[in-house]
Amino acid sequence: MNKARIRILGINLIILIAVIGVATWGWSALHPAPAAVQTTSTVVSVGDVQSTVSASGTVVSPGDVGVSPTVSAQIKGIYVKVGQHVTAGTVMATLENSAQLNALNQAQAGLRTAQIQFQQSAASLQSAKDTAAQNVITYQSSVDTAKRTLSDFTTSMPLKAATYQSSLDAAKRTLQNASDVYNSYLNFYSPQGITLTYCAQWVGISANTTCTSLTNNYNTWQNALAAYNSAVITQQLNVQSDSTTLINDQNALTTASAAQVNGLKKDAQTVASAQASYDLQKAQLGVVVDNPTPADFSVAQAAIDTAQKNYNSTIVTAPVTGDVASISAAVGSNAPTASSSTIGSVSGFIVLTNVSSLEVKAGFSESDEAKLSVGQSVDLTFAALSSVNATGKVASIDLVPTTTSGATTYNVYIAVDGKVPGLKSGMTATANIITGAVSNVLMVSSQAVTTRGNGSTITVITTKNGKDVLTPTPVVVGLVGDTNDQIISGVKTGTKVVLRTVTTTTSTFPSAGTPSSLGGAGLAGAGAAVGGGRGGGFGG
Repeated sequence: MNKARIRILGINLIILIAVIGVATWGWSALHPAPAAVQTTSTVVSVGDVQSTVSASGTVVSPGDVGVSPTVSAQIKGIYVKVGQHVTAGTVMATLENSAQLNALNQAQAGLRTAQIQFQQSAASLQSAKDTAAQNVITYQSSVDTAKRTLSDFTTSMPLKAATYQSSLDAAKRTLQNASDVYNSYLNFYSPQGITLTYCAQWVGISANTTCTSLTNNYNTWQNALAAYNSAVITQQLNVQSDSTTLINDQNALTTASAAQVNGLKKDAQTVASAQASYDLQKAQLGVVVDNPTPADFSVAQAAIDTAQKNYNSTIVTAPVTGDVASISAAVGSNAPTASSSTIGSVSGFIVLTNVSSLEVKAGFSESDEAKLSVGQSVDLTFAALSSVNATGKVASIDLVPTTTSGATTYNVYIAVDGKVPGLKSGMTATANIITGAVSNVLMVSSQAVTTRGNGSTITVITTKNGKDVLTPTPVVVGLVGDTNDQIISGVKTGTKVVLRTVTTTTSTFPSAGTPSSLGGAGLAGAGAAVGGGRGGGFGG
């Protein structure tokens, strides 16, 4: 290769190196290195976590109150005068209320009637149940008696039949003996012509011992025959009577059993009917328990409540504590039924002023308002009264928001507790409200917690081989506090965790159009959310 060619190649190489150097320098100038991230740390500890919301507002006066009855009626009496101080519940006037009083008395009498009706219905049901229970015993006793009677008679029938047969057999033996004696005597003397016919001729003429014996034997035989015939008839009658008794006893058992079945069925129907009447009575009276108190009679109580409300509407009482500012009607006239209470314009039958302590009206953001509720305690400070602190309670929260310059807020009205010396309407106030507090819990600085969606992490610092190792660790966060967050699980006390801080580097690029500080552009991917770590992550 000749020297000229070598020279050209050398020049081109120098130019190429120069171009690469310029390009690299330009890229570095236009794309400065990310800001240096320095790692600071804290530890998980045990303590108290508190979350508060605050807003500035203005001290306002709630205004005066106009009081008027809800019914139009003649005024019977006025018991206050202008300038008089009254407390809430004070009776200030009464209206004609005889009709309302009568209605109330009738409603109360209706309750007593309802109680009597219920007691009668309950008594009828209990009586039906008691009668049915007693009848079960009575029915069974009748059946048992009929069974015993039939069983006893059935057992005695063979004995009675044997007795009847024994009497008949005895009469038969007596008859046979008498017949044998008579026939023997007759057979002995009849060949001699001595017969009953023969002997009949001698009756009353002279004694004939043979005829006498023959006649006596004959009479004995006839008497025995009559006795035998009578015994036969007696046996037949007794057997027939016993059969009739047996049938009657069987019929008595059948009748008692049928009466038991029918009686139980009838009693069950009677109890069911009484139960239905009782249940209907309960429904009509609005009772849902079996041993009601007067308060359980909902229908009667509703009537009493309505009548009481109507009666109360004729009594004008002070709804709040204040001073009587005006009375617009006199005794004997009809009281006005309309009242209004607007700032600067109040009307009514009786107007009260100085009705309450001052209030603070403050606008809270949508997110903060969602944490508030009526009755919450509030700490108040006032710009004009630097040494004065006061307390109050949330009295009401507007349902409709106020939007100013694109910012949406909700007005919250805070009733100031007691009298605050020097406090006047129009002064500026700051309201601080505790929305959550937990004590003696595991906690960490809010700057250490990163929350994305529904999950939260803490970057834990451990040391391995003399170097810090950063490990993002999932945790469950409880109460999110003003400076610290409650940690429910994921780490334990004493764990060392990362707090993020950011420092920037400046470029020495001399061009007039180059920024002097370019370090912040690369922090998004590294989780640069220093103020509390809520939105970013710790990228490594």
